[in-house]
Amino acid sequence: MKNTNNKSFYAGIDLGGTKILTVIEDEERNVLAKTKIPTEATLGVGIVMDNIVKSLEISCKEIDILPNGLSGIGIGVPGPVNHEKGLVYDCPNLSGWKNIEVRKLINERWNVPVKVENDARVAGLAETRLGAAKGFRHVFYITVSTGIGAAIIIDGKIYHGADGAAGEFGQMKLLDGSILEQKFAGPAIERLLGLPTTQLSELVKKNDPGAKKAVEYLTNGIGTFLANIATLLNPQIIVVGGGVSQLGDLILNPIREKVSSLAFSISAKNVKIVPAALHTDSGAVGAVELLFD
Repeated sequence: MKNTNNKSFYAGIDLGGTKILTVIEDEERNVLAKTKIPTEATLGVGIVMDNIVKSLEISCKEIDILPNGLSGIGIGVPGPVNHEKGLVYDCPNLSGWKNIEVRKLINERWNVPVKVENDARVAGLAETRLGAAKGFRHVFYITVSTGIGAAIIIDGKIYHGADGAAGEFGQMKLLDGSILEQKFAGPAIERLLGLPTTQLSELVKKNDPGAKKAVEYLTNGIGTFLANIATLLNPQIIVVGGGVSQLGDLILNPIREKVSSLAFSISAKNVKIVPAALHTDSGAVGAVELLFD
C-alpha cells in the first residue's frame, strides 16, 4: 500500500462512548472512506486506543494508503481537552480516561501531525465550514442528546477561551445546584417525565399529553438558555445538533419563539436557529477540519 499521485489525505476520528467513527478525506474535503466500530468504552484506555488504531487502519486500507502516509489526524473526544498539548483531561463515558496524552499515544505508532479537540467543538466547526452555518462569521452550536455540549465559532475558528474550556454550555450551574444537562438532556427527559426523546415526535402527533408536556418542558428550558446565549454572544446563527435536532420544527419552532420573546436586543431576538446539516458525520468531518487551521 502507498500514497499515489503525491496527494494529501487526512483522517478525522469521532471518539464516542459507544462507537468510533473514522473518515479519510482528500484536500478537496471529499470523504473517501468511512469506518464505524464499537468503542468498548468500559475496557480501559488501552483497548479503546487499539480500537482507534483499528478504525484508522481499516479506513486507510479501504483507499490503499498507509496511516503513516497521512498528512494529519484529527480526533474529537467526549470531554475537556488541552488542545495545544493533545491532552484529554477527562472523558466521563470512557473508563479510565483521565489525563490521557492522546497525541503522544498516536505518535508512538505513527509520526503524523495529530490534533485533539472536544467533540462538540469539532462538530460546531464542521457545521460552520461545511454545514448549516456555512458563510456565517459568528456561530453558536449546541448538541442535545445524552448530554449537552456546545461550541463558539468566530470567523471559522473555535473560540477556546483562556485555557481551552470555553463552550461548556451543558455544565452551566442552575439555581438549584444542578447543571443544565442534568435537567434538559435526553436521559433527563426520560428520568423526569418518563418519555424517551426518540418517541416524542410520534406521541405528539397522537396528541399524547405526556409528550406535549415533555416538548414544552424541553423547549422552555433550552429556549430560555439559548435566549441568554443570544443576548450574551449575539451570534448570527445558532445550530442545534444531536438527537433532539432530529425532531425538527416540533422542537425548533417553540425554541425560536422563546428566544425571540426573551433575548434582549433586536439582533439577538432575530438570530437564526437551524438544525445541524451533517448529522452523525459532523464529529469526524470536524476533526479533519482541525487540520486545515
